[in-house]
Amino acid sequence: MPKMYSLSTKVILRSEPQYYDTYAAFDYSSVRTQLLTEDEYRILECICARSSSASEISKETDIKQEKCEKFLNRMSRLRYAQVNADSFGIRLPGRVKADPALYGQFILPFLSAPTSVDLFVTSRCNLDCVHCFSSTEDRPVHELSIEEIESALDQLETLGVLELRINGGEPLLHPRIDEILMMLKHRRLRKVILTNGTQLTEDKARLLKESDVTPTISVDDSNAEGHDGFRGIEGSFYKTIEALKLLQRHGVEYGINCCLHKRNLGNHRKIIDLAIRHRARRIAFLDLKPSPKMKRNIEWMPSHSDYQGLLPELMLDRIKYRSEIDIALDTFLTCGPLEESVLEARRGYVCCQAGRSRLSIDSNSSIYPCNLVISDPKWNMGNMTSQSISEIWFSKKWSFFRGDVKTSDLTYCKHCKSLLECRDVYCRLHPYLVDGDAYGPHPKCS
Repeated sequence: MPKMYSLSTKVILRSEPQYYDTYAAFDYSSVRTQLLTEDEYRILECICARSSSASEISKETDIKQEKCEKFLNRMSRLRYAQVNADSFGIRLPGRVKADPALYGQFILPFLSAPTSVDLFVTSRCNLDCVHCFSSTEDRPVHELSIEEIESALDQLETLGVLELRINGGEPLLHPRIDEILMMLKHRRLRKVILTNGTQLTEDKARLLKESDVTPTISVDDSNAEGHDGFRGIEGSFYKTIEALKLLQRHGVEYGINCCLHKRNLGNHRKIIDLAIRHRARRIAFLDLKPSPKMKRNIEWMPSHSDYQGLLPELMLDRIKYRSEIDIALDTFLTCGPLEESVLEARRGYVCCQAGRSRLSIDSNSSIYPCNLVISDPKWNMGNMTSQSISEIWFSKKWSFFRGDVKTSDLTYCKHCKSLLECRDVYCRLHPYLVDGDAYGPHPKCS
């Protein structure tokens, strides 16, 4: 009896020949990506809808049987494929059947759909954080309807989006959050919810576990005075700590986000200890970005040199505590550019992940390139109520992020001898937030 292979139900395939001949398999359970050749992609595509033997795949693809079998055995060891497993087949995420001319309207190549999306289901919140970039102070409360959320999830899953982050406001305050969590249960993508934890209940903890949604809880100090001061509401620290205990009791794997500000810079090890004590799997340290509200609370914001001075300590902590917790510094000080962006910079182009691999959907259905500029009309790319996400993704409005910005356009950076080694030159939205000039220098240089 020949071996029958099937694709793991936790794997998403993406075919992007127009983007530097990229083919990939993403395991959203283990959060791993395997880059593939075109032939390897075709082999996995064969076992997506139904179990098949190596000989059947060879006949269908005209790829040698020995090559098929060798590759599938490797994929089985890595758990991207299963051998002789009961499989009813899984739906392959549809690829955008775009006119090649739509890709050709931009200078730089881009993916057929984003890989990572932030979905802001509500702008409603029960806290008053000093740094909030989705604050309702200057705009009315918006909330996506359950129908809008379902439509967005349908589209994102069909497009093959790899990761979805449910955001707010405070997403647990959405009046139909229980339905939203249940709606996420069978969605084939990685699901994360960002919450302050104060609204977590036994029922919601059970729903998070059942729907396979990973919560990320905001903890901004190791004590009530520091956390509550930053979050703007007295008593929020103890409610958040109770949420950590609740998640631990229900066996929900979770992470912590911690914004480092002037009053907690010296407490980072105590915060790590708190996270370990409550069995968090991961803690991500974040620097503050100059959102409009943050600018009104500038006394909380460390200088760039303060952050740089702390970075070596955090890197040592990452090594010191690695057996107890994953300390993430992915976006601390620098939002890492795509490898392709680094190569494109050598050709004279400046771009980041926005509009190439990610986007954000606001609670009023509008789409933006990044959370940094959520609700800023200048960067509104379209609205889901009048267009599909795919139609918006192919809009000419994304030109700024797909080749229209050249190193020669930058007012300060173009003269820098370290331009091609700089990790901060790629993000043009950070300079925009600081002084309204997307072509200006990073705050560390201004």
